[in-house]
Order: sequence, then C-alpha cells, then structure tokens
Amino acid sequence: MVEKFDNLSVELNKARQTAQILYGEVQSTNAGIKDATLKEIGAKIASIPPQKYLRQYGTLRGHRDKISGIKWCQDSTKLLSACQDGFMIIWDTVTGLKLQAIPLQNSWVLSCSYSYSGNFVASAGLDNRCTVYRVNNFQNEGGASYADSVELSERRGGRKTPRAHTAYVSACEFLNDNEVLTGSGDMTIALWDFAKDIKVRDFLDHMGDVLSLSVARSGSLTPQTFFSSGADGYVKVWDTRTQGPQYSYCISKSDVECVTPLSQGYSFVAGCDSGICKLFDLRADCQLEEYSLKEHFDRPRKSFESPSSAESLWSRFDSPGVVSLDVSHSGRIMYACYADYGCIAWDLIKCEIIESIGIGGGSHTGRISQVAVSPDGQGLATASWDSTIKVWST
Repeated sequence: MVEKFDNLSVELNKARQTAQILYGEVQSTNAGIKDATLKEIGAKIASIPPQKYLRQYGTLRGHRDKISGIKWCQDSTKLLSACQDGFMIIWDTVTGLKLQAIPLQNSWVLSCSYSYSGNFVASAGLDNRCTVYRVNNFQNEGGASYADSVELSERRGGRKTPRAHTAYVSACEFLNDNEVLTGSGDMTIALWDFAKDIKVRDFLDHMGDVLSLSVARSGSLTPQTFFSSGADGYVKVWDTRTQGPQYSYCISKSDVECVTPLSQGYSFVAGCDSGICKLFDLRADCQLEEYSLKEHFDRPRKSFESPSSAESLWSRFDSPGVVSLDVSHSGRIMYACYADYGCIAWDLIKCEIIESIGIGGGSHTGRISQVAVSPDGQGLATASWDSTIKVWST
C-alpha cells in the first residue's frame, strides 16, 4: 500500500512539472503577440502623489486574541470579525458598538463570511467544519446561538458525516442566502445548499491546499462566478453550473495566499507567499503587471557599500509574504497586507506605492492579518494580531 502511494506521488509530481512546462510555453506565446504593456498604455495618465490619504476613523476593541478574518456587510455599516478567542462579533463601524457576539464551537477559526442580505454569517477553521448562523435579529441581546446555526455536513448512506471536509477549511463565501462555498486543505471546493442541508457539488482541479475563495459580486461576470487560489500556485476561475474551471492561471511557484477580482469583473489580483502581487485580465488571458515590494525598494548598490550592509538594509523584503488583498471601488488602488510590513496601497496602473496603512504611531502594534474595503468604497478596515480592528476613511 505504501509503495502504491509512493508511485502515485511520483506520477503526480511528474504531471505537475509537465503542466508547468506547458503553461510556460503558453505564456511565451501570449507574450509574443502582446502589442503593448500596462505601463505603456497608462503612461499619459497622471500619477497619484504619494501621501497619507486615509485617516483612522475608529478602533474596534473587544476581542482577546488574534483576529483571523473580517468581512463587510453589503450596507457598508456593519462589519463581521472572527477571532481565535472563540467569538465572532458583528460591529457597527459608525458608532464602534458591538451588535452581536456569536460564540463559536471551535476557537481555531480561519475565515468568516457575511451573506449579501446580511441575514447569515459563516465561520470555518481547523476543525474541518463550516457553520452558518442566522443573525438578522439585532434586538436579541444574547446574539446568535447554536440553535440558530447549521453545520454543513455531507450525507453518505443516509447518515451525516461529522465534518464537511477531510482537512481544515481555509475559506468560506456566500453565493446567496441559500448557498455557501467552502475551500479546504483537502484540495477540494464544495458548494452547499444549507437551506436543504445538502452538498450540491465538489469542484476538483487544484493540486494543493485551497487557500482562498472570492465571489464576483458585481461587474460583467455572472453571479455564479467565483475565484480560488491554492498552494499549487494556481488561480482558477469557476462557474458553479459546471464542474471544471473556466480559466486556470499559473501565478507562482509558491503558495497563492489570496485572490480578489476587480469591480469591473474582467480582471483580478493575486498575492503570493513570495511577496509578489500580480494583475491578470480574463479578456487578454494573460498577466498585465507585477508588483514586487523588494524590487520597488531595491536600488543599485553604491561603490562605498559593502555587500553585507546592503543585504542587512533590504533583508526585510526577502520574503515579505502577501497575506491579504483588496481593491478600491474604482479599481485603481490595491491594498496588500504583507506578513512583516503592514498594509501597502499600490497604484495598479503606475505600479507605484501610494501610502502605508496601519503602521507607525497610533496604529496596529501587531501583524495585520487582513484588509477589507467596504462595498460602497468609503471605508477600509484592517484586522490585526493585536486583537483590534481599525477603520480608515478619507
């Protein structure tokens, strides 16, 4: 049995290498027919002067551990946060007050999601489960309880399995008030109809852990379209009505931690564990631009500098690691959170850094774990390991 498993692993590695080679040939062919670059097209567009545009509007305090995820409600006034202290909290971002506190069955939560209507929230984590809670009654002082929740599970042979997946659930996203998507370390994505308490479909194409999911809420794509990224270095674009991916892009040789579509629907940005963000367009079917923190700050070494001095100065950018991404309502600015360098605002057209957010005096004292732009584009929230959420606005 062990020998058979080893043979399968060898064959799988060979298939991955072959796929990488073929994809490289496709990229070379696409590069040969490109008639212009994004920098050339945007050369006549005025740059955004680097300065502080966002000011801290408020700080949301109440959690007692690392905050692992945040999601805005569609009305842009409520914010959901999931924390490893065993609670999800719904906040009023205008007043800073807590609207509901939801106790979790497992404190090792990795992600959360808010339904489009605001009636449901979901949490998922290391217990291989995803649980949906009804939270539309804000007059209930006790908040949502286990009685208001539905744990997603698959029926096999007339019985329910105890878990939704065979590995940790890294991401969950609502499609509507009846359906939710889950991505897992078992390399699968599942579509659930929690109103009927059934699994609708599995999406199988990733060759590594599924690390993030993102649903296209607006733009030219259909409501059934969603994006996924994984540890295999790929971003895939799916339609829930079909089992296979509509598009598949090789982003990096390292993990692709996050993916976010732009508001117009035709483009998306992806962040890699190597610290590089990339912009892709579905119509051009290729990469448009690359955003590297190390390359942006790097400079030619002067004659009086020793190799050690230059290395120590820029060593912080050797493996910055992108942990979260979001894009402004206009699609011009990308907010990227790096593992050890806070949140950076990029000009997507000019490939220039505009400002740093959430670091410095009066800002977060711990690592920023996630950034989220409000649906109306007027606010931005950053969550941190320092147990706080900060809301920013112009």
